[in-house]
Amino acid sequence: MDFWPPERRLDYRAEARNMRQRAAQIEHATIKGQLLLIASLYDKLADGADPPSAIEAIREAAME
Repeated sequence: MDFWPPERRLDYRAEARNMRQRAAQIEHATIKGQLLLIASLYDKLADGADPPSAIEAIREAAME
């Protein structure tokens, strides 16, 4: 079952790409890792995989 409408999935894919582009510009390993984690979580949102958990994981990652 698709949780998100197609236009939302495209937005999350764009956010994931943006996070990966930002991560490529960062030298600090911890920050780079967090950005890549957030990118992967946006990909999960776009895939519709367990959206409530993915949203919570994004919030938690942002707070670290």
